[in-house]
Amino acid sequence: MIKPTKLSIIIPVYNESATVLMILEKIIAVQLLNNIQKELIIVDDCSTDDSQQLIHHFIKENSFVTIHFYEHIKNKGKGASIQTGISHATGDFLIVQDADLEYDPNEYNVLLEPILQNEANVVYGSRFFDGKSRKKLFFWQYIGNKSLTILSNMVTGFKLTDMETCYKLFTIEIIQSITLTEQRFGFEPEVTAKLSRIHGVRLKEVSISYYGRDYHEGKKIGWKDAVRAIYCILKYGLFRMN
Repeated sequence: MIKPTKLSIIIPVYNESATVLMILEKIIAVQLLNNIQKELIIVDDCSTDDSQQLIHHFIKENSFVTIHFYEHIKNKGKGASIQTGISHATGDFLIVQDADLEYDPNEYNVLLEPILQNEANVVYGSRFFDGKSRKKLFFWQYIGNKSLTILSNMVTGFKLTDMETCYKLFTIEIIQSITLTEQRFGFEPEVTAKLSRIHGVRLKEVSISYYGRDYHEGKKIGWKDAVRAIYCILKYGLFRMN
């Protein structure tokens, strides 16, 4: 088993004042396997609501937690926020956590286990395995995700069930070795395609829960992002650009 170390948790934020404090509280409440420590890296992507003020207050009230806060002076996109977080991460493992409540931080240990057991160096949390709760997994969202995953598998050679999942856990050596360029929601297909080129990558999927929200609740990804995802799959996977 790999020696217990530190997990960097990147939290991209854009206008998430309704949920950001709840997700941060959930994160700090989680007890990780083998007493692994947590490093929270919050990246605010030029929010126009009260997100920044709430985060600043949370940091002051939780000084016992390692929290790094970065602000973009203009809105760049989720991918750009993830890139900012990766560049500042000092943990031995890294995971991305959306600032809404769709994914449950209590499942970090489910993703950590295969890496700690030296079974993988990348772990994806799949929303489409059996046995987990799925709230509000809309039909067209399901069809879109499955179609993108199949297309991605065709060009990468992976056998994934959920390429678009937010929960991707990497060893720091793997993720910091990848040059990422997608600024918005193209991160998922780009990083998956580039992982497939790394010699010795061992990617495993585990089952996770999912509590989806709709556009009235603040969901931001749309059909244009699906088109961009197809473009990214072909660009970085089929044509192996960048």
